[in-house]
Amino acid sequence: MRLAISLAAGLAILAGVLHAQSDDDEDEMDYFPLVPSGNQLRFGLHYVGGPKVAFGQLGIVPSAASVGDPTGLENRTYNDGNVVLDQRKAPDGSPVGDGLTNTWNFVNSSQATASGDLAFHDYSSTTLGAGERAKSNGAAGWELQISRSLGKIGRKVDFSVVGGFSFSNINAKTSGVVQGLLTTVTDVYPLYGQDVPTVPYTAPTSGAQYVYDANGNQVLDSYGNPTTTTVDNSTLLGNQPNRTTTTSVADVKGYWQIRGAYYTFKVGPMLQIPITERIKFSVGAGAALALVGTRYIVDETLQVADVNDTTVETTGEQSRFVMLPLYYANADAEYWLTERSGFYLGVNGQKSGSYDQSVGGRTATINLGTTYGVQSGITLRF
Repeated sequence: MRLAISLAAGLAILAGVLHAQSDDDEDEMDYFPLVPSGNQLRFGLHYVGGPKVAFGQLGIVPSAASVGDPTGLENRTYNDGNVVLDQRKAPDGSPVGDGLTNTWNFVNSSQATASGDLAFHDYSSTTLGAGERAKSNGAAGWELQISRSLGKIGRKVDFSVVGGFSFSNINAKTSGVVQGLLTTVTDVYPLYGQDVPTVPYTAPTSGAQYVYDANGNQVLDSYGNPTTTTVDNSTLLGNQPNRTTTTSVADVKGYWQIRGAYYTFKVGPMLQIPITERIKFSVGAGAALALVGTRYIVDETLQVADVNDTTVETTGEQSRFVMLPLYYANADAEYWLTERSGFYLGVNGQKSGSYDQSVGGRTATINLGTTYGVQSGITLRF
């Protein structure tokens, strides 16, 4: 809107300057006919109200883990750690196979259970049907149109047919906290009486150990120093968990945006009515086809309060292109600087339909609806 107002103000100043110059030397220009004839070209800026957007089915945060089957032997990842297949080898190079693993990590002391074991978690949420609404801050853009005079109605009113092309942007966004159905998968791994390590803990770990010969004597190096070797001193964890699954309600903090633009191809009649020798009033209406392209952007974070305020974030986006019928009407005041050039300032309205878009189960209904705005620019005869 600021662009349209600025353009109109600039053209008004230019009109005043040129009009003052023409008054100084009236012999240089005769007043032109009240009603134009032939072709007319317009180029200007417009500002129309933006579409309304209804976001729905919010609060979907998929699992970021890979917990697998609790009865099998496999690598598993969680929101608060990992449990990987055992890396230890027997002297002959085969897996140790004692039901334990030396390769794992955890991050929160609260994962320790009352029985002295360790719990690992996977969090995800599904929608409870939550929704949010937003409205675009306005669709600023530009327009280009050409008209052809078909004759006069009465003595002065000029009847023309208009074809045009315009561009408008779309930017509707909102943020907030909605509720989702939280699913918590809890896998408890046994420590078999070992002390819970200090967090954060990552195994395998290793340490130095003195070397002894077959007789129990300490082996020394050539300088008489005790010889050491590196050994695995990891805290061993059972590699098959006991699994439980629970559901509850949790908060999902989100940001949702529809961003894009639409191109409008329009055609319709226009009437031009002279008011003075330099000022004319024009009205027009017609049908149009809008080619709309939008991108649905999502950023949601599941907030879990039971384990040190763990959060799980998901992002996504999806693009869509649609064609919608559109109807328009406009009314303008024209001020002509010369026989062939001037500027216009007016109001416009348009009406169109809606369409749906989705990202990962979340929905958005984009309703172009009925909007109004302003327009201004330059107009030329040729």
